Amino acid sequence: MQAKSEILSRWLEYLCAAILGVVVFVVFANVVGRYFFSAPIRWSDEVAQYMFLWLSYLGALAALMRGQHYSVPNLIEMLPRIPRTTLKTISDLFVLAILGALIWYGWHLVNRLSFQTSLTLGLPVYYIYSALPLTATLMALFVFSQIVNRLRGVPKSVGEPDRMDERV
Repeated sequence: MQAKSEILSRWLEYLCAAILGVVVFVVFANVVGRYFFSAPIRWSDEVAQYMFLWLSYLGALAALMRGQHYSVPNLIEMLPRIPRTTLKTISDLFVLAILGALIWYGWHLVNRLSFQTSLTLGLPVYYIYSALPLTATLMALFVFSQIVNRLRGVPKSVGEPDRMDERV
């Protein structure tokens, strides 16, 4: 499981880099078209906005999988094993509750926007805004697997920092 998480995390980082490259290219092409040829690309702002939205959520997922999203590791890592495991699990349960709210309200947002289309592209808007419930669901699954692995005593997963010594 650990190797799969690392591969998925690396793939997400490459995907985010590619999306960022496309956003930069589209915005740059629009600037060149607008100021040098007086012919702006009408759909470029919309594409950049929607791609940046997906980039943000996918980047948050990649950061969570790398263990770089949220935490105060120095204080927690100084604790003995049982209190450390307890605090990490409680923290992850809070994160799961927040992600549950994001999934719930994100799903309602997508349902409310299901009849709308984007202005210049004509795409259904729910394709764009489904990034929130989709990535929140993937984050929740990852955090849940971390909790289960931690409680089962499985060695460190991708999103957890290394520990130099084990105190009991």
